[in-house]
Amino acid sequence: MDLVTSIPVRIYDGTSIPSFLEDVQDRIAQRAHQLYQERGCVPGHELDDWLEAERELIIKPTPTISVGGEDLIAEVTLPEIDLPHVAVRIGPRQFVISSDVDADGLQVCQVIDLPAEVSMDGVDAEQIGNTIRITTALAR
Repeated sequence: MDLVTSIPVRIYDGTSIPSFLEDVQDRIAQRAHQLYQERGCVPGHELDDWLEAERELIIKPTPTISVGGEDLIAEVTLPEIDLPHVAVRIGPRQFVISSDVDADGLQVCQVIDLPAEVSMDGVDAEQIGNTIRITTALAR
């Protein structure tokens, strides 16, 4: 019989979202610039370079959002790789699921815009296997 273990996930308040996203965008911009240089500094492919850099560096798992009674539940299945320090940043209408950068330069960064405002009190985030589950009450 397999034992299923629930691991608490670090939760940060929404004030950390802008600086976190700025750091992610800086990493993408640096890699996009490297790609531009590797192409011989030929202009006209800036969007392609940005999108390629994003594909190389960022994992964006698809979330599932549901409302059950007075709770909002978000679930995200992560890839089956070792991602360091998975965390959730919580804003009134937004979750950001993230990880630190791993040894290969990969990082989870998924912004989830919520369909309703949620309460910042009593947020629960846990990881079961490779699934992150966030539960919080809808704001009143």
